Amino acid sequence: MKSKEEFYEVTVKNIREILEDENNLHCTCPKTQCEWHGDCQKCVAVHRYYKDHIPNCLQQFVNDKIKAIAQIGELEVVEKEKTPSAYWEYVQEQDKKRK
Repeated sequence: MKSKEEFYEVTVKNIREILEDENNLHCTCPKTQCEWHGDCQKCVAVHRYYKDHIPNCLQQFVNDKIKAIAQIGELEVVEKEKTPSAYWEYVQEQDKKRK
């Protein structure tokens, strides 16, 4: 385990440097039509509430880890179908009609 000094000097300082780079703060979610795209706090809150899947920006990271573990047990992993873009277009159309 790291000492508290190492935690501060290595971990915290590194995280602060990462967060200073605007490129690391850009929303990587491909669902650009989503109402919560770029608003990570609200996006995560919605996903935490429903608990049915994790935000899209984290899925590849988690899926890669799960696939590696599944290979150890000689299992296959099949990814769930993504929500079509047409659904978000429909949401936007409905919002315009109702405003």
